[in-house]
Amino acid sequence: MAEEELQTYRRCIGKQLEELELLSSIYCATGELEMLDAGVVADFNEFLEEYKPIANLRSHLEYMVKLSLPAKQSVEVRVELPHLYPLLEQARVSVHTPLLGKAKEQRLKLDLEQFQSERREEEPEPYIYQLLSWLQEHIEDLMKRPASEFQPEQPAQEPQDLPPPAVPHLERMWIYSHHIKSTAKRQELIRQARQLQLTGFSRPGKPGIICVEGDSENVQEFWRTIKALRWQKISVVRTEPRQRKRGFEDFSEQLFNAEEGVMNMGQFIRFLEAHGFGYMKSELFGLA
Repeated sequence: MAEEELQTYRRCIGKQLEELELLSSIYCATGELEMLDAGVVADFNEFLEEYKPIANLRSHLEYMVKLSLPAKQSVEVRVELPHLYPLLEQARVSVHTPLLGKAKEQRLKLDLEQFQSERREEEPEPYIYQLLSWLQEHIEDLMKRPASEFQPEQPAQEPQDLPPPAVPHLERMWIYSHHIKSTAKRQELIRQARQLQLTGFSRPGKPGIICVEGDSENVQEFWRTIKALRWQKISVVRTEPRQRKRGFEDFSEQLFNAEEGVMNMGQFIRFLEAHGFGYMKSELFGLA
């Protein structure tokens, strides 16, 4: 890697750490700012202080910020910073909240994209605090406005011309991890599944098993989000598209009386069979 390119990485990583320190002093109440992998900060500091090669930057800086809203409500904002933010790349920011409804949430997504697009034309400086301040005000404004304002206008059609309503298809995904032990990861799995209205379960320990089911787009977004976390090994074992019904009523963590992180296999197999998924014991563990 050319020296100039390495210096660009060092400048970006330094700016990211400075911005994180600022945000930590502003969102300093318990639960307001949560790192998804605190080890990344140590990796970044080592990269800067010991002049480590770029290969040491294995993960991105990711954190959740809880924004307070009226009536003791709140919304969580997920921030992921590519290594070349803010000089050459844009932050990846997502907001999932049940407070807005689908139409308003879609409008928020478009407005957020426009906000970041406008940032590209300005000085390449960190802007997450400005973005969070804008989000807090914008979400409060959206909550006050009627949902009908954001519904797309439908052209008038004769009844016989209306197409049959689309039938939503469910998708189920089975994920296998070498282990799931981190409290932050366990909480993130539950948070993401519930925000995306997915049902299923996560089984922490060794090995870690995750099953999610719901709208296909949401299932794929769940996988994109969690695989970006730092894992020793994680993979999709099986995807079951176009399911007719869900096998679980909600998403929850299942422990199966684990001892020292080792799965009680008998209880887990009975759990799968009770929900009609006995066939997965072969694919997950090679059991007949």
